[in-house]
Amino acid sequence: MSDFSAGLDRAEAAIKEMVPVVVRRHRAASVLTWRLLHQIESEVLAEVASTGQHNRQLLGMLRSSGLMEYPNDDTEVSLTGHEVVPVVFSEVVEAWGRVD
Repeated sequence: MSDFSAGLDRAEAAIKEMVPVVVRRHRAASVLTWRLLHQIESEVLAEVASTGQHNRQLLGMLRSSGLMEYPNDDTEVSLTGHEVVPVVFSEVVEAWGRVD
């Protein structure tokens, strides 16, 4: 396994660990909106980056891209029809459904 692959695996594991923590902070919101999803994504990546254990450029690669044209409004999130879903988005949507 290359250093890049190992770093990517560690970063993804850290993201998966941090997502439920950040989602719990926002559970008072009854609906996961696109705006909130983007906010949670930023918070998750900032928390993971703050540990100093992950390359910031690599974390940037795991963030949603403006090229993906995800909304950033107050409509409810649906990943249906999106062919590529950033890891943070998929983890947040999954956690939103199970975190109380």
